[in-house]
Amino acid sequence: MAMFETFDDELQALAVRARDGDAGIRKVAMMELAEAVEEGAADLLLAGLSDSDAGVRAAAAKALDEHQGSAVALGLIAALDDADEAVRLAAAESLADKKEPAATDRLIERAGEGNAFVQAAALRALREMQEPAAMPVALAALQHPDATVRREALAVLGYLKAEAALPALLVAAKDSDASVRRSVMASLVFVKSGTPGVPALLAGLRDPHWLVREEAAFSIGKAKLAEATLPLIAALDDEAWQVQAKAVNALGKMQATAAVAAIGGALGHELSNVRKEAAAALGEIADPAALGALEAACNDPDPDVRKLVRWALGRCQAVA
Repeated sequence: MAMFETFDDELQALAVRARDGDAGIRKVAMMELAEAVEEGAADLLLAGLSDSDAGVRAAAAKALDEHQGSAVALGLIAALDDADEAVRLAAAESLADKKEPAATDRLIERAGEGNAFVQAAALRALREMQEPAAMPVALAALQHPDATVRREALAVLGYLKAEAALPALLVAAKDSDASVRRSVMASLVFVKSGTPGVPALLAGLRDPHWLVREEAAFSIGKAKLAEATLPLIAALDDEAWQVQAKAVNALGKMQATAAVAAIGGALGHELSNVRKEAAAALGEIADPAALGALEAACNDPDPDVRKLVRWALGRCQAVA
């Protein structure tokens, strides 16, 4: 009983400080309320969202990241309209991981409004909820002039893995903004071999921006698209090492025996990151044809590469 009385006393003390005439004291009280587990702590933070001082409101919005419930989610949604940018940003960040079903309808409503910041924040929260009812508003948001809104809409569709959204995703794959095209590549992770989404991913491997090419390679690997084997082998010569690494990784996930020789060549890459991916991929494929290249890499200067090479050798020798 004494422990709970202590908690009540601490919360009461914070409540007093949350109403202090000094904004600095109120702000610190909001920050401390983030760790408060007592019933009523969230109510004090929600009240803080209406404080006259922007610093206090921002601290309250940030602290609400640690609290759950429909009232919290709805309070943060309302704070997206705050006059102060720091408050809006804190509210959007705290709202992103709430996954509060009771706030779904309000989030969908806000995601369809004209304010780009609010729309993006609402879509970001809907993404985590993986709510099918969010698909229509996400599809509509793909036409928004703001690239941030389009990216968040694509993330919603990607999390839903909805084939019904594929036609819109294929259009978005030609977006003028590279960050949007990258999001499309991430959203296409659900496509299956032989479906209309495959050509878009293959085209992504040839995109002018390396981040798009990297994301395309990653999604191809996750989807294990056999028809992408040769394009991925070609990507091993990409000018960006990040793309090379993701292509090697994808070929390993696909267990592409046709790529063993090309991946073996990557064991001699100047960057250890690529060599590690190559050794891991050859271990995943486990083809005896890789033994020569792996044996030659046993004395690699990087200990992590050597460890993966030994593992891959064991896998290949087991089937030899």
